[in-house]
Amino acid sequence: MEKLKGARMRTLLKTEGLSFSYGSGPLIKDLSFEISKGDLLWVLGPNGAGKSTLIKLLTGYLKPASGAIKFEGRELGLASVNELARTLAYVPSEIHLPYEFSVLETVLLGRAAHAGWWRDYSGQDRAAAALALEETGMSAFSARPVNSLSSGERQLVFIAQALAQSPKLLFLDEPTSHLDVKYTAEILSLLKKLAVEKRLGVCLVSHDISLAAASASRLLILKKGGGNLFGAPADLLKSSILAGVYGLKEESVRLFLGGAGTGVNSTR
Repeated sequence: MEKLKGARMRTLLKTEGLSFSYGSGPLIKDLSFEISKGDLLWVLGPNGAGKSTLIKLLTGYLKPASGAIKFEGRELGLASVNELARTLAYVPSEIHLPYEFSVLETVLLGRAAHAGWWRDYSGQDRAAAALALEETGMSAFSARPVNSLSSGERQLVFIAQALAQSPKLLFLDEPTSHLDVKYTAEILSLLKKLAVEKRLGVCLVSHDISLAAASASRLLILKKGGGNLFGAPADLLKSSILAGVYGLKEESVRLFLGGAGTGVNSTR
């Protein structure tokens, strides 16, 4: 009984038989998995498998056709927009700011669910923003216009904005896309630290299997038409599995991903 209670306390989000369609057949079909405190979950899969759509479902932007999404045991659909914003944070693949906000102003926007849109920010809001900037290494950039920063610096600002929400779950869509090695390493190190030290549940969408092998605690691999896979990287990153997911020959997978340090198992 105590083990079951402990498992429930660790589980932040759980899906049961989740399905979704845009109208031309199911994009996501009968998907069940969970995200726990301290997880760094990578969502992999080919284009068109529903990775970005899944993140929008898990953050309440889209509603499932069937199945359940539960956050800490409660149906996600029962939560208000404000409740979601106080517990779930989402960093999209692309963010365009319509105005010339400073870094600090941008991060403070993450406090809207706590402060309200038309109220002044409190000392607590400013402290949360300052902590988020410190955690992302962006404190020295507070007064800089966001649009003057590099792509990597901007991504760190948007992660800081998400952290200012004080979430329990952090979702990111392609957070290292188009970034150089320096910022890719910095961001992945930061996400791992947030999961391990702050016990956040971190879930990110990516195409990069080798990076997932290096940092994921668990994997969710989406396949077109269903038959999705959820488990430990050591169990799923095998050439036979990846060949089936991506429609490749096993030899091609081994040649493409079999270099030193990928973590991909060439066996079945």
